[in-house]
Amino acid sequence: MKYTFVIAAFIFLSSCVKVEDDSINSSVKMNSESEEISFIIDLKVNSNSTEDLNLFVNEITENVIKNEDFCLEYGYYVSEDMTSVTLYEKYKNSDGATKHGQNFIESPYFERFFNLFTLENFVVTGPASEEFKKFTSDNGFVIEYRESVDGFIR
Repeated sequence: MKYTFVIAAFIFLSSCVKVEDDSINSSVKMNSESEEISFIIDLKVNSNSTEDLNLFVNEITENVIKNEDFCLEYGYYVSEDMTSVTLYEKYKNSDGATKHGQNFIESPYFERFFNLFTLENFVVTGPASEEFKKFTSDNGFVIEYRESVDGFIR
């Protein structure tokens, strides 16, 4: 009995040894070290549009899922009155964002998008490349660029 108690006590005490947890530091990356760029796009829903908002958003989202593995996040956020939308997109890097732009302009969704929405504000966060900035400017997009001052990504 005494022997069992000693073994149980030894197992209990040895299991209580503190193990250093580096998972917090290893999973945090400073924004300034990331190549990811994000789009925050404010849209007004055109009241005279012939597009069904939910159907269109579902179709274009499925297209991005199937064809753009460089897109990390893509979401439409609609106001309660269904008159305003914020489109949030995140890409691995500027090359992926440029490819998305090329795909979008060449797709049947481009005309439908601007039938449904009026672009009110377009903000790009992160280290957008000069090539990306030239591509968007050449294609008529007016964008406000913002780079990271501080922050992190998990």
